[in-house]
Amino acid sequence: MILTTTELARRHIRRAQYVSCDEAFVDVRLPGSTPKENYSIVGPGVTQNLSQVVNLREPHGFNIGAAGMGPGITNSLHLHFTAEVFIACEGSFKLRWGADGTEGEAVLEEGDVICMPTWMFRGFSNCGSRHGFLMTVLGGNDTGGIIWSPDVLRRARDTRLYLGRDNQLIDVPAGSTPPAEEGLLPLMPAAEVAALRRWSGAELMQRCVRPSQRDFKPATLDTVLPGHGWQVAPLIGWGISQHRDHSPAVTDPQGFSVEWVKLPAGQRSAPFQLDEAAVLVHADGPLAVSFNRGEEALRTDLGPWDTLSMPPGCWRQFINDGNEDAHALLVIAGDGRKALRFDASLHTAAAEVDMTLDAGGRLARRSLLPPAMAV
Repeated sequence: MILTTTELARRHIRRAQYVSCDEAFVDVRLPGSTPKENYSIVGPGVTQNLSQVVNLREPHGFNIGAAGMGPGITNSLHLHFTAEVFIACEGSFKLRWGADGTEGEAVLEEGDVICMPTWMFRGFSNCGSRHGFLMTVLGGNDTGGIIWSPDVLRRARDTRLYLGRDNQLIDVPAGSTPPAEEGLLPLMPAAEVAALRRWSGAELMQRCVRPSQRDFKPATLDTVLPGHGWQVAPLIGWGISQHRDHSPAVTDPQGFSVEWVKLPAGQRSAPFQLDEAAVLVHADGPLAVSFNRGEEALRTDLGPWDTLSMPPGCWRQFINDGNEDAHALLVIAGDGRKALRFDASLHTAAAEVDMTLDAGGRLARRSLLPPAMAV
């Protein structure tokens, strides 16, 4: 897979290219819920407005979006059928959950990442003093939409916004006849709401990784070579780590993995390939990605909270040429462990310093393994 200049430009979605829809959901006219920005960056996500701009529609096995909210603005209670991961990029957010929002609360600060359970009503508010920016990873190419709490839908109808059975907004002008009930998405019955699992704060926060909890380790075979001192910290699912002591905070299947990547100043990865679609979400620090090899190599430099789609099979290399550490989130499709493929010469160089991968794909001293088992 060789990336062209045009294709790389299409896949590097800079934050300045994100386009918000300010009426993406049925709750936007409720007191305290406007103005509210919704972004669909990779895939449409769960937007309920056909006018939503989607930067990159190509299916990846997951969707990436974002929400922008001023202080005190609220995103109302709703539930998802697939995974929803919150990445607190800028500002502070208060989560609340349960059908009426009273089962529990937690605050997300910058750098926190949490994987919300499916079939649980959740909402969030900007509880800080400045504009907040929250990115999301949603499971599946088709998320199935969302279910709003019955109270939200009832109050939204008072503002002349309705949800049709196709999960799209119906805006009824003042004085016009409301749509027929049979054409509307029904409210979730009280018995079904009562039957939903309840989550304690302790249970939910086990699915959250704060900056102080990131378990960074040199976790790939190339890190044994000079200049390749990058590190990985698993968050959700089984990603690229080849370190046998690594385990993610969330192990139940979500359809994708999420892990932090750190490149210390002056360090880089070796070029590698993956069979799965992947997206790099840049957080901070000087970070570049080089694609292809030799004379066909292309490089792109990322800014804070840029999104970079990396197709299966392409060669890519993460680079930090700066004087401070760089951090990014790596999202990869699939629930299984992902196998990085390095050039054969790298395996030879690693063997010369007594490192290899064992039969399970984990880092190991080559001298400890039976000769036939060293990868």
